[in-house]
Amino acid sequence: VEQKLGFKCFSAFIEAAAKTVNVIEVAKDAEYKGQMWVDLPGSSEVLAMCSKPAPKVDTQGDENGVGSNLVASGGQVRSKQAKYTLDWSTIPLTPKLSGFGLYESMGNPKWVCAPMVEQSELAFRMLCRRYGTHLCYTPMFHARLFLEDPIYRQEQFTTCAADRPLVVQFCANDRHIFAAAAQMVCGKCDAVDLNLGCPQGIAKRGRYGSFLMDELELVYSVVQEAHERARVPITCKIRVFEDDSKTLQYAKCLQDAGAQVLTVHGRTRENKGKGATPADWSIIKKVREHVSIPVIANGNIYNRHDAARCIQDTGVNGVMSAEWLRRNPALFSEGDEGRDPFRMALEYLDLCAEYPCPLSFVRAHIFKFLTDVKGGWQDHPDLREEMQGAKCESRFRELVTTLQKRSLAPQAAPAG
Repeated sequence: VEQKLGFKCFSAFIEAAAKTVNVIEVAKDAEYKGQMWVDLPGSSEVLAMCSKPAPKVDTQGDENGVGSNLVASGGQVRSKQAKYTLDWSTIPLTPKLSGFGLYESMGNPKWVCAPMVEQSELAFRMLCRRYGTHLCYTPMFHARLFLEDPIYRQEQFTTCAADRPLVVQFCANDRHIFAAAAQMVCGKCDAVDLNLGCPQGIAKRGRYGSFLMDELELVYSVVQEAHERARVPITCKIRVFEDDSKTLQYAKCLQDAGAQVLTVHGRTRENKGKGATPADWSIIKKVREHVSIPVIANGNIYNRHDAARCIQDTGVNGVMSAEWLRRNPALFSEGDEGRDPFRMALEYLDLCAEYPCPLSFVRAHIFKFLTDVKGGWQDHPDLREEMQGAKCESRFRELVTTLQKRSLAPQAAPAG
C-alpha cells in the first residue's frame, strides 16, 4: 500500500478510502484474506498485494517439518493476533505412546520437577535429576512466540541427551498454534504439556492457563488437535474447581480429548499467593479414580516425606513439586544433601557453566537456595546487595563462598 499509493500503513489507506471513494467492503485483515473491493484507480493492484500468499514464518533449525510448512493464516505476523497453521499432509503419521505405556516408557516416574517460568531451565533440571528427581518439565513457553521467534526458542529451550525423561510445556488458546508448537519439539522430549493451571494475572490477560477452565469446548479442541496431529504425546496440568463434580467432568473431558497424563494441582484458581490454603488431596484422589490415565499430584509437597505420604493417600502415579524444590533441589533425595544449601548453590553454578542460561535465572535460583536458611542472605544484607548488582557468574560464586564462610564462622559472644 505504501509503495503503490503513498500511505504509511494499511489502516491509513482504509480511512482515506472511506472518505473519498465508495467503499463496498473493507476487511482490516485483508492482507491475508483479500476481502476488499473499492472504486479507486489502482485498487486492483492493492487487492493483488493483499491477496498474495501468506508469508512463511522463520522457524530455522526445526527438524520436524514445521519450518518449511508453517504459514501465517490470519492477523499480523509477530503480533498478538497472529494465527498460524501447518500443512500436516507432509508430516508422517507415525505411532506414539499413550497413557500408561507412555508413563512406563519414562520409567514410571514418582518424583517430578514442576514447570516453572524461567526457573526449571536445563541447569536446574540437571541438578534436580542428580538428587532423585525422575521426570522434569521445562518452563512454560508461549506457543505462538516459540513458533515465530528463533531467538526466543534458542534462549528459552535448551536440552541435552541426559535431560530425559522430559516434558515441554506450552501455554496456548489456539488449537493450530499449540499443535504446531508440539510438533516442533517432537523428538526432543517425551511429551508436550498444555498449561491449564497458571492462576496469575498475566495468564488472565493472555487468556491461557487456569483462565481456560470455563471454556471446555475450546480446551477440548486445543488438546484434540494436538493429540491427533502432532507426533508426540499430549498431557495437561490443571487446577480444580470448588465443585468436585466439575473437576471430574473437566478431567474426563481432557482424557477424552487425548491427554495421556494429567497433573492435578489441588487448589482452585483463586487459592494462590501467600494467603493460599493447603491443596486438597482428596479431590486429586477422586480424579485418579475417575480417569484411566496416569495422574500426578501437585500441592503441599514440602519434603520427601510429604511426597511419599501423598502417593499413599491418593494412589497417584507421581508427585510434583515446584516452590519447595526450588528451595531444595535435593527434596526427593534419600540422602541429606539438601541440608547443605551452600553445596546446592555451588553445584548449580557448576552446571550453569556447562549449560548456560540467562543471568537473571541464575541469580533468582541463588537467592532462593540461600534465603531463609541459617547464615543466608537475610543475615548479611551487605552481601545480598552485592549479589543483586553482580554481573557475572564468577562473582556469584565469590559471593556464595563468602556467605558460606561467614555462616560457618563462630558467632561473637554478646557484649556485657
